[in-house]
Amino acid sequence: MAKGFGQFAQMQEALKKAKQVQQNATRLQDELAETTVEGSAAGGLIKITMTGNQEPLSLSIDPEALKEEREVLEDLILTAFKDAYTRSTDMMRNKMNELTGGISVPGLF
Repeated sequence: MAKGFGQFAQMQEALKKAKQVQQNATRLQDELAETTVEGSAAGGLIKITMTGNQEPLSLSIDPEALKEEREVLEDLILTAFKDAYTRSTDMMRNKMNELTGGISVPGLF
């Protein structure tokens, strides 16, 4: 009978840890929403600011970039967006690794 109680205690401990990870994940999502990264292209002529959870916040286009052809400008904007997105994703991944100790937790984000 004692063996069954030990397994129950282990399950309770596992549930307790899972709840703690979930609370930390919620706190992390809030922190990421308040943290920003900046992506850029053409030496900073195009800048995009994005939150840590990939929400675009602003786009800045230096007047010098407007002298480019439309297709070039579009490519520069996409490049800046991809840069911001990559930086944001990397930041999220790093913070998730801190939270979980490098263990992948499916469905956490």
